[in-house]
Amino acid sequence: MNKLITLIILLTISLASIKAQNVERYKDYHDKGRMLILEGKYQEAVAQLDTAIQIMPYYARIFQDRGYAYMQLKKYKLALRDFDHVLKKQPYLDEVKLQRGMALYHLNYLDDAERDLLSIRKARPDKNFEAEYYLESINKEKELLRYKEQERINILRYQAESRRLERARHRENVIWNTVVPLAFWTSVFLTW
Repeated sequence: MNKLITLIILLTISLASIKAQNVERYKDYHDKGRMLILEGKYQEAVAQLDTAIQIMPYYARIFQDRGYAYMQLKKYKLALRDFDHVLKKQPYLDEVKLQRGMALYHLNYLDDAERDLLSIRKARPDKNFEAEYYLESINKEKELLRYKEQERINILRYQAESRRLERARHRENVIWNTVVPLAFWTSVFLTW
């Protein structure tokens, strides 16, 4: 019995030491990834952060940093996936919501981006320069889309009106070139 208790204690200690090593290993990879981000080496940073996530998949900060690196690489779908993961765990992080709004904007999900950015404006009215810039861009794009849609509608209306006039001219041609001469010659023939 004593041997069993000793064995259990030794296993517990060794597992605790392995977990402590994992924490240190995760921190090393995470710190390297963050340093690479600061140096502008985003692809290498993603590789380091991927390893950190494999070791400790439950720390949201790693996903946030990897999402930022993906944003710099213009891999917006991957960035969005990471930001969504972080916001599921910590929905109060305004910085992540701002980054997600920017990723959504670049993926052309304007309404979703606008919703995130408006919540940033509301939560941090004094520090929302980036959100304001993107909101202004969204409004310009929506206005442009409305203008293009109106232009398309005008083209369709013009085409419909042109077809209507073409059919009216065709009817007039049929009447004046076929029906009227036929009626004239029929009346001449019948009066003869």
